[in-house]
Formats: sequence, C-alpha cells, structure tokens
Amino acid sequence: MDTSMIEINSETSIPIENHFRIAAGPGAGKTYWLVQHIKNVLHHTQRLKKSRKIACITYTNVAVETILNRLGTNVNQVEVSTLHSFLYKHILKPYASYLENEYELNVTEMDGHEDTVVHFKKVKYWIENHPNVDRLKHPYSVNQLIKREENTISLTRWLHHLMYRLDEHGNLTITGDDKQAYRIEKNGDKEVRKYLNKSCLDILGSDLLTYKKLYWSNGIVNHSDVLFLSYQLLKNHSFILSVLRAKFPYLYIDEFQDTNPIQVEILKLIGAEETIVGIIGDEAQSIYGFQGADPSQFASFSLPGLLEYVMKDNRRSANSIVDLLNITRKDIEQNKYRNITGDKPILLLGERIAALLKARELCGDGEELYSLSRDNPTSNAMRRNLYGEVSNDKLLEELLDIDKSSSSNKYRSRVIVSCLKAVEHAREGDIKKAIKELEDIYKDINNKEKRTKQALKSLFLLLKEYDDYKDKSLYEFYTFIKNEVKTEISKLGKGAATTFYESYMYEQLAICVNFTDDNSKHRTIHKSKGDEFDNVLIVFKSSAELDVFIKPDLKNNEEHRINYVALSRARERIFVNVPSINDDLRTKLIRIFNIVTVV
Repeated sequence: MDTSMIEINSETSIPIENHFRIAAGPGAGKTYWLVQHIKNVLHHTQRLKKSRKIACITYTNVAVETILNRLGTNVNQVEVSTLHSFLYKHILKPYASYLENEYELNVTEMDGHEDTVVHFKKVKYWIENHPNVDRLKHPYSVNQLIKREENTISLTRWLHHLMYRLDEHGNLTITGDDKQAYRIEKNGDKEVRKYLNKSCLDILGSDLLTYKKLYWSNGIVNHSDVLFLSYQLLKNHSFILSVLRAKFPYLYIDEFQDTNPIQVEILKLIGAEETIVGIIGDEAQSIYGFQGADPSQFASFSLPGLLEYVMKDNRRSANSIVDLLNITRKDIEQNKYRNITGDKPILLLGERIAALLKARELCGDGEELYSLSRDNPTSNAMRRNLYGEVSNDKLLEELLDIDKSSSSNKYRSRVIVSCLKAVEHAREGDIKKAIKELEDIYKDINNKEKRTKQALKSLFLLLKEYDDYKDKSLYEFYTFIKNEVKTEISKLGKGAATTFYESYMYEQLAICVNFTDDNSKHRTIHKSKGDEFDNVLIVFKSSAELDVFIKPDLKNNEEHRINYVALSRARERIFVNVPSINDDLRTKLIRIFNIVTVV
C-alpha cells in the first residue's frame, strides 16, 4: 500500500474542493462515507445553485437505489445513476443529432440502450457489400459465410462480442475477439471448439464501423455504443464538456475499479476543468475484466491536486471472516471494527444442494442463508434445488445457433428463447423485462400500445400454463408456443434442431437465463457486488478454486478477486462448498476451516 495515503474512516470529512481517490476494502463503509460526503458538500459549497447538481455514478441499479434511499430528502440536488445511463441522458440523447451524418445515427428511432443484438439480415447485407468482399475466398467465400451453418454460428458469436479500444492517439477503434468466433462440435463424449479462420476475420474486421452503422441507422444502440458515441461527441464538440461542467460541479464515481479505459478517458475529460472529481474503489474487487475493466486504472488515475486516502476498517464482518480476508490479501490489512469473534469458516465437502441444506442447519432457525456461485446456471440451479452437475451453460446460445438453417427457423428459435426468458423473468418478479422480451416477437404490430397488450396477454397465458410444461422437454414447450402463443412459427422437421428440442428439458434451458438485477437468495458473485448478507455459502465447482487461500494473487488473478468479493459479502458466517479435496489440500486448509463432509 502507498504510505503517502491518508488513512480515514467512514466518519471522516475531507476537503470538498479537491479531486480525490479513496481506496476502500470491503465493508469499509464507503457507501455510508460517500452519502455523508455528498451531504457535507450540499451543506458547505458555494458552487451549487438551483440548476446545478452533484453527479454520483455507481456501477449497478441496486447501488443507485441504495444511495438514493440513504440520501433521503437531499436527492433533489443529486443525480445518482449508472455511468451508461448518465452518458445517455446528458450526452448522447441531447446531442445525438451531431452524429447523424458521420455515423448515420437515426435519432428519431433511438430509444434508450440495450444488450447487444445480432440481426443476421444485417450481417448478410454487410458481408455482401463489404469493401474487401473480393478477398473472401473458399472455404470462406461470401456464400459459404452466410449460408453454411458452421460459419454463421461462429460469425454471429464473434459479432456479438465486438469491443471498442483506445489506441495510443486517443482514438477509438472497433475490434473483434477472435477467441469468440467458434462453434461447438461433438467428438464422442467431448465438446470441441472449432474457430473461424483468422485471415477471414481480419478481412471482415477491416470495416466493422459500417456493420455498426447498419444498427445505428435503425436507432439501435447497445451499451458499448453509448460509450463510443459519447466519447466522439466529447472529443469533437468541446462545448458539450462546458455544459456538463456547468451542470455538475462535482462528480463522484463509486466502484471505480470496474470502469474500462474509455470510461476513464471520458471522466478525465469532464474533470479537466471546473468539475471536482472523486473516485472510490478497490483494486482487489475489480471483477469485470470481460467488460474491459483494468484494476491498475484505479491507482494510475490522476488529476491535478488529487488527494489520496485509504479506509482500512472492516465494519461488516466478524473477526473470523476478516482474518480469512487478510489471509488472501496483502496490500491492505483490514481492521476488525466490530471486534466480534464469530464462527470459524466451514468447508463443506460434497454435492452443492446437500451443502446448502447442511449450511442452513448450522445457521439455525430464523437465520437467512445466501448462496453465491460463479455462473448463472449454477446460481439458478441452487434457486431451483436442482441436484447434480450443471453440464452446459450455453444451451440458449446453442439453440439459437442450431436452429438457423432458414430465416423461418431463426425466427422460431428467437420466439422460443424470448418466451422462455419472459417466463423466467416474470417468475423472478421482473415483469418489465418479461414484457420487453415478448414485445420483441411482436414487432410486426406497429402500434406500440397494441404490441404491449399482446405481450401482456401472452405472458399471462405462459404463466398460467407453467406447471404443464416446466418439467417437460423443450419440444413440449415448443408445441405449446406453436399451438397457443405464436401459431405462425415454422414446424419442426427431422434433423439436428428437432433432436435438440427433444433432448433437453425446459428446465435445463431455464437455468441459463441471466437475471440482470437479481435480488434472490441465490446469485452469481458478480450480482452480489455491493451487497452484504449475514450468512454466505460460496459454491465452488472444483478444489482448484481453493487456491485463493493457498497461493493468493489478487493483483494478477481475476478469479481470485472474484472469490475475494464473494468471501467479503458475509457478516457472521462463511461456508465454502467443493465436491472433494485431496489429503494434501486438507492438511493445508485445516488451520483455516472446519472441514465437514455432507451426504
């Protein structure tokens, strides 16, 4: 840890007219501190008028709600939002017209930002009109790319994972992740990944901006596009920066370690003049590398006169849990603020549902237990009390991939997936998301109100008949959709698609649904971020993940950081579940855990 940092706690006041960086470990009370700092600024600043506000940016919608609730009556002069929402509202939406010519952005049709979508009609048009189309040769000619299933699957996955990167000159480029350009083939009992040829991807990748424009011309903007387009506006129209600085003389960013380089550059542009920027974060809790987050950005972020602070208290956890966290971490040794001994962490060996039942028993009556897992299928399986290994977490993708032999089949699989997602979102209480899923399959209804009504009608029917299909094959679910919801989808004939529908159960695909804002007792580790629970069961798939306790490397190993985040959610008790361990590992872990075998 940098010795020049000033140590503070959650009650400390700091100067309000200096840029600042606060390194705060888990449970340090940083959200409490941030809310108190905002109230302090509101009370003492001379720079806020009726039309000026403090901007407070955090990473998730759950965190936004937490901060708003704690601010209480002070919310009128504070804008709390996620970064994407902030950029869309204050940069992209009001100034999008400046992008119409260069980026062919259809401002009239633009209505918010959404997850990445790949429309194969657009892919086909883009490839057929690509400026380097004459370089596409056998076995990756135009027809082979757009008609052969093994290529369309890989191509769709590649385009789904396009990224924006900053070059050394501060310009943004669009790149594809070639590791995502694959399809899965069966080789006996094994699944093998087959990749598209790199030279073919290089040819296509030379004109990805044109591909993006096909979506923008229809007003379709995804979350990454918000960053790209906002950055272009700020770089090319300096008056927008002046407007932002006038509106927001203070800008605070929580969970800064989860920002990516483009976001950091945008924040630096805003903070270059007038606006005071404060960042709060923890490199050890940087777990969004797949979105481009780089933990080193937190320590390297710099603005003139920036003051550095560190919060070392752990106000959340019992001593036994703080000891466990300090074993895995070397840069900050946390103080035991509560100073309550707590139970020794317990390692539960055996099947995950059996471990859940044992952990509940050990917690006692009336105690709530939350499970945290590395992936969606495992957390969903925990939610549904499903025993056994979750063998495939990509079934929804595979269904969309395998059912693409014609345009009518593509539509069929999209309908099935949308209906299934709608059911599962509704059952988790997210009716808004469920309706949106179904509205997407009724785009032929031009009237928005009629489209929403039809989506609601279908959702009611799907939920009403849930017990009739939930324990049956995907084929039975397809039959129900075909007969009762969307009669115009194509029939299933013989072939790989029918085999897939018959081979998998509805429930096997249901556990692959990703719940954006998950408030259940069984979540992924990523979705537990910023939250805390009295008792936590962490579900590991193999003993290799216990390496975080033997040879911890939070600086360079994101998987270790993910597990650290999971451990730090617990207040009173921590349970860790793995199927089994060898004798050598048992010897190393016995000093850290009570080890219990479950049946």
